[in-house]
Amino acid sequence: MALRSRGHPTKVTLRRRGVEHGRFAPSEPTPFAQAHALWESDRPILLAGILAPALPRWRGAIRRTLALFDGLRAGAGAPRLAARSRLRGRTEFFPSGATVDAGDPRELEKVYVDGMRAKRFAARGLYAKLSWIAHDERDASLRIRFSFGSENLRDWKKETRRAPWADRYALALFPEGTAQAENLRLRRAIEALLGRRARFSERIVYNNAPGGGAIFHHDCEPHQHGVVFGQLAGETAWLALPKRELARHMAGFVNTPRARAPALRRLAGTERKALRALDREGDARIAKLLDETPAFTARLVEHGALFHLQAGDALLLPNHAWNDTCWHAVFALGRRASLAHSYGIFAARR
Repeated sequence: MALRSRGHPTKVTLRRRGVEHGRFAPSEPTPFAQAHALWESDRPILLAGILAPALPRWRGAIRRTLALFDGLRAGAGAPRLAARSRLRGRTEFFPSGATVDAGDPRELEKVYVDGMRAKRFAARGLYAKLSWIAHDERDASLRIRFSFGSENLRDWKKETRRAPWADRYALALFPEGTAQAENLRLRRAIEALLGRRARFSERIVYNNAPGGGAIFHHDCEPHQHGVVFGQLAGETAWLALPKRELARHMAGFVNTPRARAPALRRLAGTERKALRALDREGDARIAKLLDETPAFTARLVEHGALFHLQAGDALLLPNHAWNDTCWHAVFALGRRASLAHSYGIFAARR
């Protein structure tokens, strides 16, 4: 597979939630001939321009979706009304209500539909969940996640029957996702790496706002082989690398004089300790190191962990096991919020 080269990389400024990390040159896309080795070693794979030929057809839909997110961010209109408008004439979806989780301060609304087949209920409890990406008010990024059943009970892990219906719901509301979900070049590339037919589910539509973006995290979930992130409009920068490599960099950094953090040395001073530290969800010391320490960011960039996504690009983030997965963080670039779709990669049922 021939993918375009970037030529001389343009430097990008990494700024997120009030922290200036610096200005850096990103890594070049890797030739697809090396993709299998990258996939097996939990490394990100940048497929530059793979979606670009499909985007012109969806230019109008992309523009409307960006306008929708701008309106939702400004509080203009309810998500359920927007969904109802976009589903007009789609008889395979029956509106079944909307809720707001009072226990989740990031959630704005969850809009439910039931999937219908020949006037019979075929898949109940499909939902689109609109939420802020962050608790931090400086980050105005939004996302809409599509799934089904009980989120707290994680029903999506227990069955696959309703998953295709949730995927259809996502495309019904955001048809521009067709450029990614039904992209034959992308599917063939992923299935060549996976060694089997793939299903793209647990779909999320991202609207990353300037100065925002997701902090370091992973997508290690049962039966999920990775994630494909497609940039449909705007641009983002990513720090992405295997968890074990991230742990090595943590241990190396906290043992340098510039770190000046004896508490961190005790917590993450060896690779084994750092691996355990990455599992300490909510530990402010680890979060500050990963997400608010420009010198640590610079160390990761120096070792090739920075990637720049422009409209038409896709990024694959492999997952094999808890400690063998690709960790990543996102920085929104540009002056306007961007648009991207993120899909979990699963083996298709035969």
